[in-house]
Amino acid sequence: MNTVELIEGLDYPEEIPEPMSTAHQITAEIITRLQQLDEVSPGNEFMPPGGLRMVNRLAAVARKERRAYRLILDMVGDQKSFSDSLEDLASRHINSKNKPTTRQSWLQNAQADVDTITMIWPEVGKVMNELLKRRL
Repeated sequence: MNTVELIEGLDYPEEIPEPMSTAHQITAEIITRLQQLDEVSPGNEFMPPGGLRMVNRLAAVARKERRAYRLILDMVGDQKSFSDSLEDLASRHINSKNKPTTRQSWLQNAQADVDTITMIWPEVGKVMNELLKRRL
C-alpha cells in the first residue's frame, strides 16, 4: 500500500465544498419528504406509493389549471388565502385589462379552481370547498 508522508510544517489545502443553492436545498428536502410519504403509504400492486400519488395529482391539477395548482399550494402551505383580506388577495392578480382583479373576481376564480381540483383530487377539493365557504 502506498502512503503519502505529511510534513507538519506545511499548510495543505483543504477542499471546501461549495454551499448548495437554495433551490437545491429545497429540492432535497422535498425528495426526502416524498420518501417519507412513500414509507408511510407504500401502496400496493394496484396503487402507487403516497409520494408518487401526490406528485401525479399536483401535476394533473397544474396541467389543467395553473391557478388551481397555486391555490392548492397556498391553502396547504403558507395559507395567505386565509389570513390576507380578499382585497389584498385580489390586488395580487392582474386581469386582462392589466388592472388588479376585484374581490368578487378572485372568489369566482377560486371557486372555479376548487371545482377543477375536485375533479382531479376529490378529497382535497371537498376540504378546500368547505374552507372557501368559511372564508366568505
